[in-house]
Amino acid sequence: MQNRSIYNPLIIDVSHHQGEIDWERVARAGVQGAYIKLTEGKTFTDPRVYENYVEAKRVGLLVGFYHYAHCTNDPKQEVAFFLQQLQSMKFDFPPCLDLEVNKGKNAEFVSRFGRTWLEEMEKNTGVQPLLYSGYHFAKTYFTKELSYYPLWIARYSSSNRTEGFDCPGNLFTWSEWTMFQFTDQGKVDGISTYVDLNEMNAAFFQYVKESKPSLLSTVKTSFQQMKSQFVKSSNPSLPKGMLKKGARGEEVFVLQKALASVYFYPNKFAPNHGIDGIYGANTANAVARFQKVYLPKEVDGIYGPNVRLKLEEVMKGKEAGT
Repeated sequence: MQNRSIYNPLIIDVSHHQGEIDWERVARAGVQGAYIKLTEGKTFTDPRVYENYVEAKRVGLLVGFYHYAHCTNDPKQEVAFFLQQLQSMKFDFPPCLDLEVNKGKNAEFVSRFGRTWLEEMEKNTGVQPLLYSGYHFAKTYFTKELSYYPLWIARYSSSNRTEGFDCPGNLFTWSEWTMFQFTDQGKVDGISTYVDLNEMNAAFFQYVKESKPSLLSTVKTSFQQMKSQFVKSSNPSLPKGMLKKGARGEEVFVLQKALASVYFYPNKFAPNHGIDGIYGANTANAVARFQKVYLPKEVDGIYGPNVRLKLEEVMKGKEAGT
């Protein structure tokens, strides 16, 4: 496979393990895109996915989402869970399958799982997904039936862990990589922990940028149709509709962040104060507490027009120092 190149853009991949990220500093450090962990298996959603998505988009980075697979599950169920959690978030880079653990299964089983997952994702999104794995795992467990899909390969140098190899080596299944994760001990301004660093093939990166909106897709909704004001502004507009228990996605995330800005945290003691894009009991309770103070005749835990107007008023007062 090919060597790294000074023309390839730097891409990071992140999850809740990186904690709170200062995305403005990340962008200034020269990072051009990010893959964000969305899901794992059939039940786990990364608790920082919405925050990372919103902030990365706000500072102008291209983003994609990856799914950490459990290959003993039904691959179609894992795809369905990923798409369910994706909601109205928009990806620039194609979805990615992270397949790096065999769970005691052989190469044929692992590759069949991977092929089914990738085909199901492509069928549902209209976009050819990426396949991620470590070099030695791919060499052992990936058969040629996976070679149709672009490869994101990881391999680290034991003698120079930070700078990494110039080339990951050769695999009979692929002649080139689309992304190369050359270290898991990268340091980027704005991130307090180690972070994975990747080079993306420059031609692929340019293809993604020039393919808007045909490549950039969400489930059943185009990028242009779903453009949201909150990713274009550091002060996003509050949702205009009604939100209540069971809702999830961008609008809930914006509401939660607004409530937290005036000290009505969904969960003060949880990671990120419970700001997770899910309108559950904690968010309903935060809305009810806000109503009890500012709208005492309307304490039902449901976000509607009156809550929106009052919350905007309170936020403006806080900014003005009143």
